[in-house]
Amino acid sequence: MEEEEEEARALLASGPDEAGSHGPDARGALPALCDPSRLAHRCVVLLLMCFLGFAIFATIILLPFRLRLNRWGTIIFSCFICIGQVIFALGGIFNAFWLMEFGRFVFGIGGESLAVAQNTYAVSWFKGKELNLVFGLQLSMARIGSTVNMNLMGWLYSKIEASLGSAGHTTLGVTLMIGAITCILSLICALALAYLDQRAERILHKEQGKTGEVIKLTDVKDFSLPLWLIFIICVCYYVAVFPFIGLGKVFFTEKFGFSSQAASAINSVVYVISAPMSPIFGLLVDKTGKNIIWVLCAVVTTLASHMLLAFTLWNPWIAMCLLGISYSLLACALWPMVAYIVPEHQLGTAYGFMQSIQNLGLAIISIIAGMILDTRGYLFLEVFFIACVSLSLLAVVLLYLVNRAQGGNLNYSARQREEIKVSHSE
Repeated sequence: MEEEEEEARALLASGPDEAGSHGPDARGALPALCDPSRLAHRCVVLLLMCFLGFAIFATIILLPFRLRLNRWGTIIFSCFICIGQVIFALGGIFNAFWLMEFGRFVFGIGGESLAVAQNTYAVSWFKGKELNLVFGLQLSMARIGSTVNMNLMGWLYSKIEASLGSAGHTTLGVTLMIGAITCILSLICALALAYLDQRAERILHKEQGKTGEVIKLTDVKDFSLPLWLIFIICVCYYVAVFPFIGLGKVFFTEKFGFSSQAASAINSVVYVISAPMSPIFGLLVDKTGKNIIWVLCAVVTTLASHMLLAFTLWNPWIAMCLLGISYSLLACALWPMVAYIVPEHQLGTAYGFMQSIQNLGLAIISIIAGMILDTRGYLFLEVFFIACVSLSLLAVVLLYLVNRAQGGNLNYSARQREEIKVSHSE
């Protein structure tokens, strides 16, 4: 307790008012890495946030529980992920497919909910500073995790197979159990983030309940029209990306005559591009603002990519590279917009609802895409994806018009947002 009081005194001097009037001098007693108001400390938090989502890629559902997402909720969801992965691995070891399904169900309980907590942490720590860059970095780390998984697990399986002298369910289970290490890393990050967030709240005298930590389904009735349009953009866009990537390998093999290895390479290029480009685009959006315009550019580019794949025989590397660039740009510009129009006490609900309907859309569209592919072929499937992206484009145009008519801040430049921030602080 004495150390905590010393930290608070070092940052706040004789009280919050003095800290506000003599900020740099009052905070000079603590190193930058230990000062929650300094960039170096926020970078440490950002690193933990990125690794928090490293282990999560394919998850299923969101629990609409009334939980404080930034602390205990994050830890609980991380525990669900660890337990689910262990159960999944045990199902492989004991050759029990039902146990593997149950493990994925438990994993899914924590997965998307932890993603919501990750977004809420980002807004809590970085709103008004580097928010678009932070979302880009989080996406980048997620894509790195996906790439590591796709390239490492097969190699790891072969090594364990050689070590055990046999293939089969036992080798698979052991491989999956080793993969659980990344889930433990996520839990460690959740614990560290909970401590740092609690420490920052105490030192900076942040009031509890003002960072959108509580999911309340009753908040849905208060969502504005621009927010619903953002939800529509999100669903209609992502259903034309993830299901396509899931079915893309056979598409490139059949239409363009690629080998299996080459088809896998081109199919994964979206994630490979996303890893380095997401932080760059996030920084670009932070410096320029104009989020709606950037979202519009991303959706139009994605539409062009699908049209190239559907109606031309151009080298598909061109279209897939365009898709990777647009996918990275959209995530950096779209997701932070929620924080600009939703009151902070509703952020947890808004991000949770956005994740939920996105996954519901992905589940439904994946089934429909499979049916179209089986009955009509890839051309009709691409036309279907083009229709989905076109709906997303229509929603972006409507969002621009509604935002302009209401005098909203979604398309403000970075300078305009900074001026508003300064005027509010005064």
